[in-house]
Amino acid sequence: ALQSPPATTSIQTIIIRTTVIIIIEAIMQGGQIQANEVNTADSVSNVSYLSDTQETVLAFTPIAPGLISIWASCVLIRLLHKRGFKSPMRRILLALSVTDIFMSITSALQSFLTPRETSRRLYAVGNHATCSYLGWGFTFSTISFWYYAALSFYFVMVVKFGMKDPVFARKIEPYMHASICLFSTTTATIGLALNLYGEIPAGAGCWLRPTDDCDSDCTHKVASVFGGAPFLLCVAVVIVNNLLIFCHVRGTIYQGIKKSRERWSNSMKNLRVSIRASLSASKYKSATTAKAAAAATKAAANDHVKKQVTASPEQLQRVKRVGVQSFLYCLVFLVTYSWTTVLTTYRN
Repeated sequence: ALQSPPATTSIQTIIIRTTVIIIIEAIMQGGQIQANEVNTADSVSNVSYLSDTQETVLAFTPIAPGLISIWASCVLIRLLHKRGFKSPMRRILLALSVTDIFMSITSALQSFLTPRETSRRLYAVGNHATCSYLGWGFTFSTISFWYYAALSFYFVMVVKFGMKDPVFARKIEPYMHASICLFSTTTATIGLALNLYGEIPAGAGCWLRPTDDCDSDCTHKVASVFGGAPFLLCVAVVIVNNLLIFCHVRGTIYQGIKKSRERWSNSMKNLRVSIRASLSASKYKSATTAKAAAAATKAAANDHVKKQVTASPEQLQRVKRVGVQSFLYCLVFLVTYSWTTVLTTYRN
């Protein structure tokens, strides 16, 4: 925006402000309206309590961040393709980017693929099959935060335990990819086979709904297994792994400083012994010479200690950078998935 012409910047500012105002108004009015929708979902299933503006915001707001997410994932895939996929980290990032694209597409279509005949959404053009696809896609999208956890696990194995990439690729990576894909595909397909997917009573989209074979309590348990438990587990794994990495880097740097000072202390002791021996053997031995030698030794030791003290802030800065990166990694993970989890819990 700083490099754009003033007119273009003003237009961008107006668009952003207008969008923010519309979203805020929709959010302020949406809480009570969604509660009314939930309370009347059984009696009137195809009547919307949202205004046309709110329906428009609900339908089209996810499209912009979805397109940004798809663009970012495509850029990352292109960069990974240029550098090759020899590293396990790059293959995990590739899988994470591909699943993010799928998740972004599914999220952007929530308001449009619900059943047109029974949906309360203004822009619904789908049917039962497309609704089932949304439910399957929403459950399968848990694969994305599994790969976030897998990436943090890779960093722990490489940084803390010193595992080489070929060893990780041979002993861990195949089983990791297989288990993640198997769990996400199996849980999503089970819900599809049992016909558990239907339009949700609040918001937009389709996911688990009570049926004749699975009542409300059963649906809540299934939702916990399909989405709640994996999410909480991945949150714990990401946070713990980043704490382990930060503590390991911090401990390694402090230990290196300590060993360096111990080695210098030993070398200073040897230097003092050498100087004393040379003075004892010298025919010019005198108190003045001994004091001068001792002062020179002490000055050299103090100079080295001073250099150690002035070098340590750079190392501490490395620790700080690792801590900030770990914090941002955890923060991005939580910001990305917490809102969906809270909304899903509210709907249930």
